Amino acid sequence: MLDGAVIVLASWTIVYHVCLVLGLAVAWAVGGELAVLVALVLAWRASPTTDGPTTDGPTTDGPTSDDAAAVPDRDLARTTQPWVFVTVAAAVCTAVAMAASLLWTAVWVGWLTAAGAGIVAALRSSHGAATVADDARAARSPSNGRARWALATVGIWAVGLTVMSTFTLRPNPDDLYYVNLSQWVAEHGTFPTRDTIFSDLAFPMSNWPPVASYDPMVGAIAHVAGVAAGSIVYMVVTPIATLLAVLALWRLLRAWRVPNVPVALSAALIFLLFDGTSAYAPPGNLFLTRLWQGKVILLCVLVPLLLVYALRYVDRPSRGRAGWLFAGGVAAVGLSTTAMFLVPPIAAAGAAPLLRRAPRRAALGFAAMAAYPLGTGVITKAMGGRTADDFGLRRLYRFDPAWFGHQIFLTGLVALVAVGAVLAGALLVPNRAARITTGLLAIVLGLTFIPGLTQLSYDTIGLGPTLWRLSWAASIAALVGVLASWVAGRLRSKAQAMVAAAASVGLLIAFGPPIWVSDTNTAWHMPFHWQRNAASRLAAAEVIQHSRPGDIVLAPDDLAITLDVTTTQVKTVAPRDYFMDYLRDDPAFRYPQRITLVDFLNDGPWNRQVVSRALSEVGVATVCVYSEDVRRFRAVIAAGYAPFLSTSTFRCLAAASRFP
Repeated sequence: MLDGAVIVLASWTIVYHVCLVLGLAVAWAVGGELAVLVALVLAWRASPTTDGPTTDGPTTDGPTSDDAAAVPDRDLARTTQPWVFVTVAAAVCTAVAMAASLLWTAVWVGWLTAAGAGIVAALRSSHGAATVADDARAARSPSNGRARWALATVGIWAVGLTVMSTFTLRPNPDDLYYVNLSQWVAEHGTFPTRDTIFSDLAFPMSNWPPVASYDPMVGAIAHVAGVAAGSIVYMVVTPIATLLAVLALWRLLRAWRVPNVPVALSAALIFLLFDGTSAYAPPGNLFLTRLWQGKVILLCVLVPLLLVYALRYVDRPSRGRAGWLFAGGVAAVGLSTTAMFLVPPIAAAGAAPLLRRAPRRAALGFAAMAAYPLGTGVITKAMGGRTADDFGLRRLYRFDPAWFGHQIFLTGLVALVAVGAVLAGALLVPNRAARITTGLLAIVLGLTFIPGLTQLSYDTIGLGPTLWRLSWAASIAALVGVLASWVAGRLRSKAQAMVAAAASVGLLIAFGPPIWVSDTNTAWHMPFHWQRNAASRLAAAEVIQHSRPGDIVLAPDDLAITLDVTTTQVKTVAPRDYFMDYLRDDPAFRYPQRITLVDFLNDGPWNRQVVSRALSEVGVATVCVYSEDVRRFRAVIAAGYAPFLSTSTFRCLAAASRFP
């Protein structure tokens, strides 16, 4: 299932990019994708290679706790004891500093110290034997009972969380661009290269160039099926992506040869479920409740698979396994432009264990995974690439590593566990090659914590606070699982293990905010549903019914975004104000007037006459305000609008000229 998803995403990405260059419509892309998939299946069946999708190593759940855990520990005790001490001491200090929000210098200095010492320890313990096969030979095959228990555990988690995902409701404003683009493809059967949010291709795109292929793929499926793109994104993709995310995490833990995978997987998933706050960067907030977005699928599904493919290649380099590296890199680009700077470090760290014994093959492995992301990055830069993100004066705080560092790891118990697990990964991951990769990726993340680095990156190549997404490569949840497995392996009895597990879960429940707490804007709703609240869905349906194609609607952000993801026939004034910044110098866009209307709806300074003039100049056909907002409602009536819709949440008015 996982490898099939990678093949579909990778092949579609290439087909989509070809169609963009040639200006071909959806029908050509769908036909081309089907032809490519048929050709790949025929080629695979005819090939004698054994590098197929199921050759990750022994088909077990990894070493037993008695044998496998002892292999790296003996190596570490014999060859790396001073470095282990430095790593552990620095990791503990860093975790405490992050958890207690101490001086940020203590965090980034301690982080780089722990990560650097961990790398040295991993390199020394890996001398002469850095392959998956060595770790596999060190393990006994588990009994049939243990194998059944492992499969039952992953099955319960996969099915349980998949079902849970269909009940969660968490509107996210980022859908404005993603689902709007999908809906355009669904309605028009073409791939847009110009703006679809504010106009019908009249303005340049906010995110340029449209490299990611996932949203056009969703739109193409919706176009063929004759349904709205939101129905595919929210009701079909979400449960499938959740299932794949659990399986990908399980597969990574097995590839790492983690002892007692059921414990590791359970610990990792429980950590994710209790890693939720209003902060947008914690891994838990990017799991389950947002798994319909391409960038979140990249984090939860593709990153674990990239690490698995890298380990397979290190174990036995071959053209077939290099092909999987390439497919993974292409699929990552298809899911999100984040892949352009996220995948190359993963590729470099993944190939690093090969440098000592096979430098040329290491270079080939790096190139195979990183070529497509780097190539699209170069092309994007050459084409004047941009995003709608706002790094202006209002959000300069996002350049502060202390801010986004705590956004990722939070504080308190959650930060203590997560930071400790990441920095101890180079010591605790049983697979020798994976220890090196894990340590290198920890260093990469630590570099972003150096004050001023994100600003320098933004000034030189345009990458700024978004570099916080390099934390995705650190596989935080998986390493929490590794730490839990290591602790469980040192308990002498099942009773001790059960007490430790109960205590750990109890502490997380007490101090770790669940991902469904109120301040995450998450609620429960009967499946199957769109990830938009019922009030905005109801109002949007009525507004669309009373509108004509091309009408412009002024509405609060939540209703405006719901309108934009539901249809491209009706436009909104400013669903997110900073999305307009790149068009401020285009007279046809009327940026000052739109800002006036944004201030009018969002408690900014406003004057009734100025607002009335702005409504006329922008050509607003419909205005919606919150039901309790009497003052603005009267101001809109005074501007020549008449009410046509009243709900418990919104009141909407249309230009008086629309009524007889």
